Amino acid sequence: MFRMGDPADTNQRERRLLRLLYAGTIALLAVLLFATVRTFDKYSSATKSVRDSNAVLQELASMVSGLKGAQTGSWGYILTHDTSFMHPFTLAQPAVERSIRRLDSLYRAGATNLDLRPIQGLSRQMLKQTQEQFLSERSTDLGVQGTERAQLEQSRDLMERIRAEQMRLATELERVRDANLSQERSLKPDTPLMLLVYAVLAILATSLLFWRLFRALAKAERAEVEILRKVDELNKEVRTREFAERSLKRVLDTSPNAIMAFRSIRDKLGRITDFEWVLANTECQRIYGSGEEPLIGNRLLDKLPWAVQDQWFGAFVNVVDTGAPFEVDQESAQRPGTWTRIHAVRLLDGLVATVSDISETRRAQELLAEEDRLAITGGIARTIAHEVRNPLTNLHMALEQLLDELEPAVREDLKPFSDILQRNMQRISKLITDLLESSKSRELDLQPCGMRTLLEAAVTSVRDRLNLLHMQASVEAEGDTPFVAADPDMFGVALTNLCINAIEAMEEGRGMLLLQADVHQGHARIRISDNGKGIAEANIQRLFQAFYSGRSGGMGLGLTSARSILNAHGVHIDVSSKVGVGTTFTLTFPE
Repeated sequence: MFRMGDPADTNQRERRLLRLLYAGTIALLAVLLFATVRTFDKYSSATKSVRDSNAVLQELASMVSGLKGAQTGSWGYILTHDTSFMHPFTLAQPAVERSIRRLDSLYRAGATNLDLRPIQGLSRQMLKQTQEQFLSERSTDLGVQGTERAQLEQSRDLMERIRAEQMRLATELERVRDANLSQERSLKPDTPLMLLVYAVLAILATSLLFWRLFRALAKAERAEVEILRKVDELNKEVRTREFAERSLKRVLDTSPNAIMAFRSIRDKLGRITDFEWVLANTECQRIYGSGEEPLIGNRLLDKLPWAVQDQWFGAFVNVVDTGAPFEVDQESAQRPGTWTRIHAVRLLDGLVATVSDISETRRAQELLAEEDRLAITGGIARTIAHEVRNPLTNLHMALEQLLDELEPAVREDLKPFSDILQRNMQRISKLITDLLESSKSRELDLQPCGMRTLLEAAVTSVRDRLNLLHMQASVEAEGDTPFVAADPDMFGVALTNLCINAIEAMEEGRGMLLLQADVHQGHARIRISDNGKGIAEANIQRLFQAFYSGRSGGMGLGLTSARSILNAHGVHIDVSSKVGVGTTFTLTFPE
């Protein structure tokens, strides 16, 4: 009784047969390809050998021709002593030397296996002999002497040896060349024929592949209906997730902080080489984006190459590898004066990072700390003033009483000493007054003030000093600079103290004081720059300390008083300086 075979077994046998047939075709194609490559290699080798043989023959002929020219010039000069015969020798000598070097190069390159050294040695000997003949004939009489006849005979014999060696080499080279030429001609039609066979078999193998492909497509069509059904189910789920993502993005875009998420990019060894943006809110795009191009899909180091220098990249790698959160406050290298707080946590094989601008918070903290220091300094100053002024007053009164009771003659004799005492008591009194003034709290009468007006008033207050020292000053202000809230009198005192400090740092006759007003990152800003001697980095932090002065005889209270006034206005002051170039004080107003 006949039974049909199992369809699965039939399909398996069919697949096995097709695999064998396809493998056999591939093997045959590989054999034909190998044979074609071998044939082409032989053809190329024969062609190269013919070309090399022709090159050697040409150089031999060129060398012998040059030697013949040199010999002709030598003979003519020996027979006639006419210097015009030196011209052929002069032209032939470098040509023969080049041919000798070229033959040597061809021999080393494998152009021929014949020994070319004998003919090269004879050629060099011929050149040397010809040179010696020229040199020996310059002082002899016209005519052919016995020695000259011997030289001519020797030269003719040497030339015959060279020609004989050339003929021998040429005969052998022509024999090798003709053999290679015959092989080249015999192999020339084989390569196209084998390529044709290879192409036919390749077409057959491709046809078999396409037949299998069409069968696979038929199965794919049947699977497509099932896939479409599943895709529809997935679309519903995707729409649900997209709604959730849009809602989340709207929430993130309302945050004043930059929020971003990354996935790790690893090499073959599993090491993290970069991060790819998968999420960036509006604030992140504004700060770190370039134009309208979205950050999502870009790599961290492509967009922010400074992340390595600021140690972001290493910290992010550590977060992903260890799972330990990362948080740090640092000043932005790209935006000096801007402080940010970076917080990062791991998320799957990546991380989420939040960057917050804490510049205003830090400025407020610095102002509070400065106010605390000034309050302490003020308490100390008031104590010192109280304890010193009473004895100082007694000293002053005692001195006046003493002078009144002295005889006029004695008073005149003691006048230099009494003047010293009075001057120093006045200086101590002024020092106490300045100390109290620099540390006392300020009551401000805030008014809207134009920034240019404030700067021009400060320049006017120091104009006499500038003229006396033959220095220049200029004011630059952008047309749209805003008004600022300031007490014009008190703020003018602070600006004047800063200008005086700049003037005292500059050289007489060369000083240039520059006052600028602009808007930077949403803040009104004033910069006071000079081209003075500059301040060492180690001394910048001490500038605003009471009694610190960088010049001889300075009391060190001018900048302290200026900072006290600026702190009362909520103005942040930064100092940048380079020794030998100058100093810039930057005053940044609150938003």
